[in-house]
Amino acid sequence: MKNKLSCTAIDDNNKSELEEAISFNQHAIFMSRLAINILEGNNNMLNLEGVREIIAMYLLVPYITNNQLCTPNDKCNIPKLDIKSVFTGVYNKDGSISNMTLDGLRNAICHSFVSVAEGKGLLLDDRASCNRDIHNKMTDKGFCNRLEILKTRKKLFSLHKQVINQQLKFNKNLLLK
Repeated sequence: MKNKLSCTAIDDNNKSELEEAISFNQHAIFMSRLAINILEGNNNMLNLEGVREIIAMYLLVPYITNNQLCTPNDKCNIPKLDIKSVFTGVYNKDGSISNMTLDGLRNAICHSFVSVAEGKGLLLDDRASCNRDIHNKMTDKGFCNRLEILKTRKKLFSLHKQVINQQLKFNKNLLLK
């Protein structure tokens, strides 16, 4: 007698949970496909909604650090943004609002993930808006922060302009010495 596998229908709760897990897992596929397309010179992917914003976020990482990065000498400079400044407000799973600081954004970028949620904006791990202690105490660690593309793009423009202005000012002062 052959063993028969019993199949049970997926109820709505399990289906929803599975869909959320698949959505969460898609970030690795999306980011690696993006990297491959860029490496292959296929710049069409850069036109996808949210891709330019993700790249702009990653390009901020050197300027949103706890400590000033080392430079070869005192004539060299790496601009530094205030890591405690608010990047944006985000909704928590319970409906409350938390502030995502630049430090939280950096932590999500460097230690977790950021991706595009098709038609829903950018997706960041919840550690972008809560510290490690709070995250570790959470029973549901699958909640992600969602950011609106246009609002995020505007904020990223502002931050990159701050970096440029800091560096221009530093260079101007260097020339005056």
